[in-house]
Amino acid sequence: MIENLPDGLGTPSDFEYEWEDVSFHSRVWETGPDAEGAFKVDLTVKTLRGERLTDLEAVKDFLVEYEEKEPGDWQLVPVKVGGYDGLLAGDEVFYFVEPGVAAEVTIDHERFTDEDLVDTAAGFHPEPAT
Repeated sequence: MIENLPDGLGTPSDFEYEWEDVSFHSRVWETGPDAEGAFKVDLTVKTLRGERLTDLEAVKDFLVEYEEKEPGDWQLVPVKVGGYDGLLAGDEVFYFVEPGVAAEVTIDHERFTDEDLVDTAAGFHPEPAT
């Protein structure tokens, strides 16, 4: 469930995929096409599910690998996202929901603010693991 969305989002699409035994369900809002026919991603919300997602540190370690980050270069700031512990880095925030479930929200920083990012994330409640 997503309670808070910023104004001005484009059309949503849903995607499901898996990487390294973690499944993703994502909803992506895109605006476009522009004059050149290109679309731009406004907002993405993802639910991640997998046994390796045991705590926030495990989620971070997984995302470092998945997003091909340099662990020492990724500047992460601890934040509270609703009732969850999370980490904020630029245009994305991710948080640990429960063992096996995490969430990630990314936003277009050219059009939306940090407040839009955190408000959207705080209103995003992935379904509990079944």
